[in-house]
Amino acid sequence: MGVLPMIELARETDVDVLAQLAIAFRDYLGQSQPSDADFKNSIAILLKDPDTDFLVARGTDGSPLGYAQLRYRYSAWIPGLGAEIEDLFVVPSARRQGIGLELANAVSERAKQRACRVVGLNTNERNEAALGLYQRLGFTAERAAWNGSRQLWLEKKIDS
Repeated sequence: MGVLPMIELARETDVDVLAQLAIAFRDYLGQSQPSDADFKNSIAILLKDPDTDFLVARGTDGSPLGYAQLRYRYSAWIPGLGAEIEDLFVVPSARRQGIGLELANAVSERAKQRACRVVGLNTNERNEAALGLYQRLGFTAERAAWNGSRQLWLEKKIDS
């Protein structure tokens, strides 16, 4: 493992860096949408949203290495505030150096600072590296209340 990254809470002035990282994530996934402009506009809006945080991991030279996006909401089921990791991405050239682990730990610390009672996320079941990381950190898809059955994230596209 190399030198650990510096992880900071993003500010509105970080919009270009965050857009660059989100575009890199999109490209890594082999997708073409959202467009570069849509990412920049959306991130600019989200940076002003009090229920959203971005964390940026930077190398010792200040270069962006990864980011995490958190969304917060109150839930009657907790009851209390919960956080959802919408994105957690490390640029491919910086992987396997502990940066994802540091970002995930920073996410948990930020959620704790915001008085969240739970942190959730979704990831692809074939993303073994991410699943391994999240499981090491205590994330699980099983729910004791449901006799150990797995929690699933379902989605439906709404046509405009």
